[in-house]
Amino acid sequence: MIPTPRDAAKVLVGKPLKFQKNRLNVASFVLQAALALRNGKPKRAFLLLGAASVAPKHPAASWLLQGAITADDIRRKLF
Repeated sequence: MIPTPRDAAKVLVGKPLKFQKNRLNVASFVLQAALALRNGKPKRAFLLLGAASVAPKHPAASWLLQGAITADDIRRKLF
């Protein structure tokens, strides 16, 4: 029997990866980074690109980073 990518994921992380969620999360980070770069916010853009690179292997860390960026945006708009 030929091993599939899901079998490899089971070996590496102990469970199958959620491929669709990871792809959507990475696409979201990349699009947000493009918009930030277009709006003249290079620090935010590179932070989002870093999160996009981490997202496939560590989804919890990328969600945490996304939450921190959102909280910072809300803080800036309110105060």
